[in-house]
Amino acid sequence: RTSTKLSRSSTSGSNSIRLVIFDITDGYPHPLFNERVFCGLGTGLGETGALPQEAMDRALAAIMRFSQLAVSNGVDRLEAFATSAVRDATNGGELLTAIQSMTGCPIKVLDGQEEALLSAQALQHGLHVEDGIIADLGGGSLELAALHHGEVKQMISLPLGTMRLQAKMSGDMAKMKKEICATLDEIDWLGKYAGKTLFPIGGAWRAFARLKIKESGYPLDIIHGYTVPVDSAVETATLLMDLPKKSLADLENVVRQRRMSMPLTGLLLNELTDRTKPATVTFSAVGVREGYVYGHMPRDQIADDPLAAATSAFAERESRFNKTDEALLQWLSPVLSVENRRRRRLQLAVCALSDIAWRDHPDYRASFAFDRTIEYPFFGIDHMERAFIALTIYLRYGGKPSDKRVSHIGSLLSKRAIRRAETLGFGLRLAYRISGGNPGLLEQSRLEIKDDQLSLILPGGGAAPMHERVARSFERLCQARKIKMGPITEAK
Repeated sequence: RTSTKLSRSSTSGSNSIRLVIFDITDGYPHPLFNERVFCGLGTGLGETGALPQEAMDRALAAIMRFSQLAVSNGVDRLEAFATSAVRDATNGGELLTAIQSMTGCPIKVLDGQEEALLSAQALQHGLHVEDGIIADLGGGSLELAALHHGEVKQMISLPLGTMRLQAKMSGDMAKMKKEICATLDEIDWLGKYAGKTLFPIGGAWRAFARLKIKESGYPLDIIHGYTVPVDSAVETATLLMDLPKKSLADLENVVRQRRMSMPLTGLLLNELTDRTKPATVTFSAVGVREGYVYGHMPRDQIADDPLAAATSAFAERESRFNKTDEALLQWLSPVLSVENRRRRRLQLAVCALSDIAWRDHPDYRASFAFDRTIEYPFFGIDHMERAFIALTIYLRYGGKPSDKRVSHIGSLLSKRAIRRAETLGFGLRLAYRISGGNPGLLEQSRLEIKDDQLSLILPGGGAAPMHERVARSFERLCQARKIKMGPITEAK
């Protein structure tokens, strides 16, 4: 397929500069390349109000490399933008002029309102949510936005970035807390959204989430969609606030440039949760850069559902018979409970991915399919949905729910969800046993429920694989569905 790429090379971070190359062919920004360079542009904002010359030199060197990478990767469109550090610095214009002179690429400086709006819009697509408080924390600023019924109702940018505060207050936690509290207390709408989810966005929050994942023994090492109870998040934040510098320096799961700011990150999280009273805290790996890409995509080219778009494109690239998800779901409909849109959405995604490993060695198909689906950067799903998809695909390729390889995700799914995964996974295995994935053969067979038992009608005319492997797969499906096994017959 022809790939449309949109690259963003940016001075957006007060702490780092990042190049991301996105493929937008499928209606959402799928990252093809992602590289970050820590430059520390915001280190001088709290003290002098200017960008340090050494940091600007590092930034220019990084951007020169990024512009060459973009060209060599055949990027169709190059966009660059800057955020808090550049817009607030007295010498920000000097850096912008140098970048444009060196690369020929104009730099857009986002204002605080734009930054908050783009982060909120990215979250809407990236996690498929309509309500909550978004908190985008950078080195120079903190952007807050409120989502209500799919609309961004409130937006504000605050000078509470980690680098800015640390420089301004010389790292004094008491002074920083006073500044944070005074600033947040002036926002009268924070308490109006109590009971919603708080969505932390940005590198500092991602570092916090990574620590929390390791500390808690969480089964997935994936930040995007990672949800924790508020009390648990506050507990970890409080522990970080009290860590001595020696302990901070030894934090293995945090990049060196962020370690000393972790107590402040914890303090900000505690003060935000105290005022927003969220039901849960959900971290996101998307942010202003994805929002910026969405903002430059034509409206009619943006996928309504990024999960459906991703799995459909996956099927087109990887499957033998292209688009068979609807046919598979229809064939399995007698044993599936399609009670709501969310469940059907997941079932279709699984069906679209069900031929993902046909090229691989039979002995490794189940494990490969599981690893790929559990780790793939899907948009628009939470961790429970990700676990459901991966477990179901694993079962479709002959795995068992009790296998050690998948046992670690059991805590993410309810017993009913696991049973639904078994029904769908074993049902797909049966469908492929009968048809080999060919929709034409699948249409010649069917499942029927009559008199509280499930019957299987196979293709006639000699096309039916009448052997014990089909019977065994059918039996496993009946056991998962908790229904009496009926006869297996051949269509006349």
